[in-house]
Amino acid sequence: MVRYKENVLRSSRLVQDQINTPREVAVFWTEYVIRHRGAPQLRSPVTHLSWVQFYMFDVLLLLCVVLLFLCLTLSRIITFIFGKIFRGKEDKRKKD
Repeated sequence: MVRYKENVLRSSRLVQDQINTPREVAVFWTEYVIRHRGAPQLRSPVTHLSWVQFYMFDVLLLLCVVLLFLCLTLSRIITFIFGKIFRGKEDKRKKD
């Protein structure tokens, strides 16, 4: 229990050991944005993307098509294999 308290106090001191207070930091960034007329260099480039590019619908569509193709191919392979297995047994029964 003592060790936990020591760790919490040490962590608290590390977090509180700052040059500026949170208010000073907020004032600095507000003044920075005013000085640089909106600070366009800090804005995310995502704001210039269309919603199709943002949500990557082209990539999602490609993944869906590939997944569908794999599922269809796998189902045909399984159907072919089971068909060969069970047809072979029926053919042997008919011959006897």
